[in-house]
Amino acid sequence: MSLVNLAHVCSHLQNASLARLGLTSIPYTKLHLDLALLLHKQGFLSQVKLGGPSPPASAFPAPAPDNRRITSAPHRDRSPFSAEAALHEMVHAGKTERDLMREGFGKEAVEFAVEHSTLTAEQLTRDGWDTHAINFILEHGSKTTQQLESEGFDSTAQALLKQHSITSGMTAVRAQLAREDLQEHHLPPQKIEQRLRAHLRKIGFPHSTLSYFAGPAARTTPRHLEQDGITLQTMGLTIPNQPITTLPPQYRDADALESESTITRANRASRRLWLGLKYWDGTPVLSKARMVSKPTKRIWLDSSDLARVVRGSHAGEVRGMGKVGELLVVSTDRGVLEARECVERRVGGMALVRIW
Repeated sequence: MSLVNLAHVCSHLQNASLARLGLTSIPYTKLHLDLALLLHKQGFLSQVKLGGPSPPASAFPAPAPDNRRITSAPHRDRSPFSAEAALHEMVHAGKTERDLMREGFGKEAVEFAVEHSTLTAEQLTRDGWDTHAINFILEHGSKTTQQLESEGFDSTAQALLKQHSITSGMTAVRAQLAREDLQEHHLPPQKIEQRLRAHLRKIGFPHSTLSYFAGPAARTTPRHLEQDGITLQTMGLTIPNQPITTLPPQYRDADALESESTITRANRASRRLWLGLKYWDGTPVLSKARMVSKPTKRIWLDSSDLARVVRGSHAGEVRGMGKVGELLVVSTDRGVLEARECVERRVGGMALVRIW
C-alpha cells in the first residue's frame, strides 16, 4: 500500500470536483478501486468504470436516436472503428465500402463514410460540373437515339439527354421571349444559346446528372472537407457546413476496442478508473478529501476508538465526525470499509482518508 499515491489521488479528486469536472480518472490499483467503489456506494460518485487512456463508451449517456452521428465524446473520436475513422479511410486512403466492411467497421460507420465521401449537388455545381452538363446537352440534345448509339453513348447518357431535353428548354426560352415581345429570329444564335444556358443553369441538375459528368471527381477530397465540412441531419433539421476532423490511424486508440473488464498483460499498465463526479445545486458532493494516516505516521484505531469517532468524540489524534455526510475510510483485514461499517462488524484498522 502506498499512502503517497493515495494522497495524490485524494488531492486530484478534490481539485477535479471543485473544478466542476463531470468525469475524471485515477490509476487502476486494488486500493484505488476499493476506495472508488466505497465512494460510489456512499453516494459521492455517480459511476466507476474501468477503461484505458480514454474513457469507455458506457461512461457517457446513450445519444438520442436522431443524434447518433454527432460525436460528442472523446472516446468516440479516438475509436479505431469510429465514423470519423471510416471517413478518413475513404477520403484519404481511397478505400471502398467493401474494404471498410472487411476491416471490421460497423454498419453505421460505413454508412456515415459513404454518405459524406460523395460531393453534394451544390458542391458539384460550385466546382463547375453543371457547365459540362449544359455543354453536353447543347451539343447532343437534338440528336436521335440512333445517332447517339452510333456515336458510342451509353444508356445512361441517353437517359440524361432524354431527362434534360433541349426541346423543353427551347420551349421555355421561346415563351420567355414571347413575354418580352421579342421574336426568336430577331436575336442572333449566340443570344439564343445564352438564354438557353441561363435557363438550364436556373433549373439546375440533380445529383445523379452532375455525378455522371464529374466521374471520379465526384468523390469528396480533403480540401472539400476542410472548406465545406459536412451536412448533418439532426432533430429534423439540416445543419450544413459543420466542421469535421477525420481520424488518422496514428490518433486512434486501440484500447477503445476492449471492453471495460478486459485486462491483458499488454494493456494492464494503461488501465485507469474513470469516475463520475456528482453535484447538487451547483455544489460538489465531494468537496474535501483529507489524509488521516501519512507515510511518516500511520494511525491505527480499534473498533471502540472508531465508535467514539463516529459519535463525534475524539480518539487520540483523530477528531470526531461532525460534518453532514462525512465519512472515514479505514483499511482493515476485511478490505477497505467505512468507519460506521467497521463499528458494526467490530473490526479496527488504519484510518486512511476523511471525505465530506
